[in-house]
This record gives sequence, C-alpha cells and structure tokens, in this order.
Amino acid sequence: MDALEAVWTARPDDREGLSLGRIVAAAIALADAEGLAAVSMARIAKALGFTTMSLYRHVGSKEELILHMQDAAVGPPPERETEPDEDWRPAVERWAWGTCARMRAHPWILQTLPVLGPPATPHQLTWLEHGLRALRATPLSEPEKLQVILLINAHVFGDVIFAGAEVADDDSYERLFTTHLDPGRFPALIAAFTGGAFAETDDPEGDRDSRFAFGLTRILDGVAQLIGSR
Repeated sequence: MDALEAVWTARPDDREGLSLGRIVAAAIALADAEGLAAVSMARIAKALGFTTMSLYRHVGSKEELILHMQDAAVGPPPERETEPDEDWRPAVERWAWGTCARMRAHPWILQTLPVLGPPATPHQLTWLEHGLRALRATPLSEPEKLQVILLINAHVFGDVIFAGAEVADDDSYERLFTTHLDPGRFPALIAAFTGGAFAETDDPEGDRDSRFAFGLTRILDGVAQLIGSR
C-alpha cells in the first residue's frame, strides 16, 4: 500500500499491546526529545519493548511512519471556526497563531516538509481548508487566497527556524560586532547592533511572540490593502 494511502485509511486501534497508535506516539516523543534524526524503527521498538520486525506489522516503512507522525503531531485545527459574519482578519490571525503553536510544539515537522512534499495528510489538509475558509468572504481570487495562506505558513516556518538558531550564552556574538566587524563595511549591521536589534531580554518567549506578531501584522496589513483595492 502507498504510504500516503496508508495514512488516509488508518483506523484507531485501542487494543492492548503493540499498535499503530503506540508506535506513532513513541516516535513523536522521541522526535520531540532528540530530533527527527533520532527516530528509527530499532529505537522505537526498544522503547516499546518489542522487536524491530514486529513494528512492520503495523507500519510499512520509515516514510509511512513519518507521514503518520506528521499527521498526528499536526493534529486537527481548533474546534472554533470562522463565524458567518466574522471579519476575515481575526479569523486568519487565530488560524496563524494556532499553526504557530503546533509547529513550536513539534519543530521537527519542518524537516519532514521537503521530503514529503506539499500538504497531503488528513490533518494537514484540514488546516489548509480552515485557513482558506477564513478568507472565503474576501474578494481575493482562489489563487490569491492560497498565496496568503502559504505566505503566513512561511512566516511560521521562519519562527521555528530562527528559534533553533540560538546565540551562544557567552559574549562571543557581542565580540563579533564590537571587535571584528568593520563599521565601514557593515554600517547597517553595526547600527542595528548598537540600536538594540540583537539585544536579549529576560523573556525570550515573549520576545518570540512579539516578533511573530510584528511579522504577522505586516503581512495582514498588506493583505488588507489588497482587499481594499478591489
């Protein structure tokens, strides 16, 4: 059976012992703790107390397992959908923050996207459906609605990528700017540094939320201008 078809046709299995649900849950826990590269059939089998070969009675391949992991980690969108008379902007904002929360909880999902291709699993397509519904009352064309959703997704992906690129705790990064960068060659970077653009605070999560909100607001301001021009 094709790996993607297996995800769409999977049924819940609540039986005791080894099951697809237990395998996927163990794989997600491993990826959350150590990253996607740590996930292997052997390690999952060891964590569950079964042989590696026994896993293949429930999942056909590593690719199929990753698809199941991706779909389960993405999960369904929040139950609340766009109200019939709700403006598009708060609905899209709610969708964007919900997407961001899922990606932050399981950042390894981002690594699966280039391998597995565009959204294709049940939960992925449900999220896409809800995002497009939030824009259905606007005068945007269908291709434009999709481009808006993809643009917001790219902003979410950036949040995950840059959060993983942590600056060292020592003062090496500060020394880079104050000692090694020539102001004549990097005047804009020096100005950004001295102006506090790279400064850290005591609330890194709050800073992260502020950066995400800033970018999301700029994106939606542009969408609002486009809608207003129609």
